[in-house]
Amino acid sequence: MELSQKIMQIFEDFCKENNITGKQKEEKFEQYLEILEKSYYEPLEAVGIIAAQSISEPATQMSCDYNERVILKKNGVIKIAKIGEFVDGIVNLLGFQAEGWDVYDMSTDDIYVPSITDKEKIEWKRILACSRHSSPENLIKITTRSGREITATDSHSFVIRKNNSIVPIAGSDLHIGCRIPVMKYLPENCISVVETKHFFVGDEHMLHNAKKPLPEILELDEDLGWIFGAYLAEGNATKNYISISNVDDLFLTRVRKFSKGFGFTFNEYDNYRGFAKGHDIRINSTLLSYIMKKSCGTGSVNKRIPSFAYSAKEGFVTGLLKGYFDGDGNVSATRGVIRASSISKELIDGVCLLLARFGIFATKHHGKEYALVISQKYSDIFRAKIGFTIRKKAIALEDLSSSNRQDFIDMFSGFDNLFYNTAKKIGYPIRYVNNFTKRQKIGRSAILKYINLFERISESRGIDVKKNISVMKKMAYSDVVWDEIVLIEKVAPSSRYVYDFTVDGTETFTTFDGIITHNTMRTYTLATQKDRLSKVTQGLPRLIEIFDAKKSLEKQMKIYLTPEYNTKEKARDIADDIKSKKVRDVIESDSIDLVDLKIELDVYEGKKENIIELVKKVNVEVSSRGNKVFIKPKKSDVRTLRKLRAKLLDAHVDGIKGIEEVIVVKEGDEWMIQTAGTNLKKILKIPGVDIARTRSNDIFQIYEVLGIEAARAVIFNEARVTLDEQGLDVDLRHLCLLADIMTVNGDVKAIGRYGVSGAKTSVLARANFEETKKHLVNASFNGEKDNLSGVIENVLVVQIIPVGTGGVQLKVDIDKMTSKGKD
Repeated sequence: MELSQKIMQIFEDFCKENNITGKQKEEKFEQYLEILEKSYYEPLEAVGIIAAQSISEPATQMSCDYNERVILKKNGVIKIAKIGEFVDGIVNLLGFQAEGWDVYDMSTDDIYVPSITDKEKIEWKRILACSRHSSPENLIKITTRSGREITATDSHSFVIRKNNSIVPIAGSDLHIGCRIPVMKYLPENCISVVETKHFFVGDEHMLHNAKKPLPEILELDEDLGWIFGAYLAEGNATKNYISISNVDDLFLTRVRKFSKGFGFTFNEYDNYRGFAKGHDIRINSTLLSYIMKKSCGTGSVNKRIPSFAYSAKEGFVTGLLKGYFDGDGNVSATRGVIRASSISKELIDGVCLLLARFGIFATKHHGKEYALVISQKYSDIFRAKIGFTIRKKAIALEDLSSSNRQDFIDMFSGFDNLFYNTAKKIGYPIRYVNNFTKRQKIGRSAILKYINLFERISESRGIDVKKNISVMKKMAYSDVVWDEIVLIEKVAPSSRYVYDFTVDGTETFTTFDGIITHNTMRTYTLATQKDRLSKVTQGLPRLIEIFDAKKSLEKQMKIYLTPEYNTKEKARDIADDIKSKKVRDVIESDSIDLVDLKIELDVYEGKKENIIELVKKVNVEVSSRGNKVFIKPKKSDVRTLRKLRAKLLDAHVDGIKGIEEVIVVKEGDEWMIQTAGTNLKKILKIPGVDIARTRSNDIFQIYEVLGIEAARAVIFNEARVTLDEQGLDVDLRHLCLLADIMTVNGDVKAIGRYGVSGAKTSVLARANFEETKKHLVNASFNGEKDNLSGVIENVLVVQIIPVGTGGVQLKVDIDKMTSKGKD
């Protein structure tokens, strides 16, 4: 980077004033360059008001394409669905649509997705919400070395390994060579049976009218799995039978055994459809044929793994994969692979996902057919967990298991100097770890080798490197493959919307192709520990709340205490005092006396006076006896009593209005109170509350209590914290500009059409932001004039903006120039 003389002089003056020389000066110069690089803008980069406005617009935020399939689980059963189809179904179910960014709460639906943990393990995590918004003009399609693909907006956040941690990264920041996680192990609590009627919903008459019925419960064992797998590889279904074609004696014997076990008749025929003689077995069963067609499809291009197979117990999955590879699989000891192919992409994708049940990672290829390839490193697992029925293939698998080939896909990056520092600490020659450390690329087998080596050396020399080795073990036993990106291309969206999930935990979910993606702007987080106090809006919805200056939001406070009140007991006392209490919260029971036509409340001890004071404000007669309070309206009838009781039970009687829920939590070494709801004015008057640190997320309440400068500071801080939580790097000057422009007139205004943008004096500037036609038509009717005094309107009409040299007007005094010429 070339620096101007002025910038270099600033640096030299700084070093001179602080006596910085030599190596320290070189280090400071590197830091100086980093700061300068961050402060520079790229050509055509949006800055100023234009950039500030764009931050509040969700139109190009992160989401997946409609057709991106995802893995879902509910009630223990896995389902594969297009994310667009799934979210649209929820929208239709709810029967309404929000404007702009549509977010739908799913926290009570108990639907789970596979998610990656900080330890690189795959766990099922609950979907808290789903969302959709209008699709941008282009999406990006990412292809990995293993043949996986995902299509999303370029702001959709993925995750990468960095500094031995999993960190989010925007799609626009990915490049060829980056490694993203792909699931290689799918944990599952499996179902062991499936009800036969499950397949005949809407066609129950077939079950009752069939000549040869099926059991009411189908046991998901290996034999049943094998016939499904054999059908997927070699089968076809008609109305009355399924036909499976193969010439191997053991294969055919297994088909016959299955047919006899269920009492099905079968017929056998030789066929000459291919280059050599084949053999068909037809199993005569309308019910079995119906099940196969409905769950697996019929015709090679339409075949798919039955959805219940993903949740089935291991024996069924073993049988299905064995049956499929018996038919369509082959083994090449010379190439060191197990291979299968199909013209159905969905089938190949499903087989790859089932292989993940055993921790087997297959690569995918697409030529004339879709193919999957399992490398030699997984052959021992394949032989132990799946294997072959066909003897010739089983022998070839034995030969493959004895060979050894390097896997170039299952490689790790982002481990920094982990191996270098460990080797240096224990005295192992660093030349052996230098190469892959510099390239930041190491295979899983190599990691295991170095774990064993470092453990042995460190133990013999009495040097503790357990922390470093634990990080290596996290890599070696990871449930994912860090798959290298080989292609990034722009594609058109397949729908008017794009879609996203909000997921508990690390906020990641997994596509059907196995790619793990991160929902950049999570919608909600639970601001509680055990009892889930309240939902606190975060991420994109929180940014919209801030920049649209919304008054209706999930309000929350963090109340810090002064040192003398910083104990658990005192914090609980304050929390109990400030919590808003309604009449229903301070009574044991309530009833209506139909004889005397009055309301009777049995009140908790110490709360009777509160209720009496409250009721005295209403035009009723009040009396009490013991802990009972009697209320009799002047107009006494049953209907009036019921209305009065309902209104009375919801009346505020104690605590602070607006503080709906409270919880005492420990933050570091001190106790603090977190609330749902906010009432800053009254909270700041409570003895023991640290007024300097206590915070509310209600901008308008802060404005009313502390003034416009405090509101400006909160807008800036809330936006900065929200973006930081998502790992998004936005220049703080944009946020400063937003906060300034929202508060410059002494009150809080939204950025959008009903605030800053809608109040601009320039017609063109208003039309540029939103509701273009409306602004232009209204301006025409009203005869408005645009003086082109701002930035946006001049950009629109291709004029020099009135900033810097563009804001200077030069005039020539002809008389003076003429007189000088004469002189």
